[in-house]
Amino acid sequence: MMMTNPTPPNLLGRIISLRTSVGDGLNDEELTRLLRQEALPSEDGFTFVSLCEGCATFSVPPQDLAKWYPKKGWIATEKEAIARSIAEKCGLSLFEPPDVRFTFRPSGSEVHHHLEMAYQSEDIVIAHPRYLKIRLFGFADKRPLPLPGNLLERLAALYLEHLAALYRI
Repeated sequence: MMMTNPTPPNLLGRIISLRTSVGDGLNDEELTRLLRQEALPSEDGFTFVSLCEGCATFSVPPQDLAKWYPKKGWIATEKEAIARSIAEKCGLSLFEPPDVRFTFRPSGSEVHHHLEMAYQSEDIVIAHPRYLKIRLFGFADKRPLPLPGNLLERLAALYLEHLAALYRI
């Protein structure tokens, strides 16, 4: 009888699994170091950066900022449409808050926005052209959130041109 190796969990699953297996013995900084030693693979263009306060941060593929920020407006219409489609399919609400909320800006300076997908009042995804942040664990109980298994694949449509057509409305 031939045994096959089970499919390894996706990147988010591996992070959640390690966090739950080590318990509360490590703080976020220590856990981030341990996760980096695990040599987590990149997935759908995203590479693990850190885990902090229940959220995993990822680097993203290089982005053309002109495709994110039009000359006038907040977020490019195409990026917003893709994000709205992803949010709806995941049962999340979409918001476009400014990158900088309460700091002084020289007059005439441009204020950029990013995309946030939330469930009730809890941010689940923050999509920015320079990073991606995903809440993996709940605030109060620190249990893993029931995220779609293909969440990174869906979010890749925001960052990889060849996948964008899948989510255009």
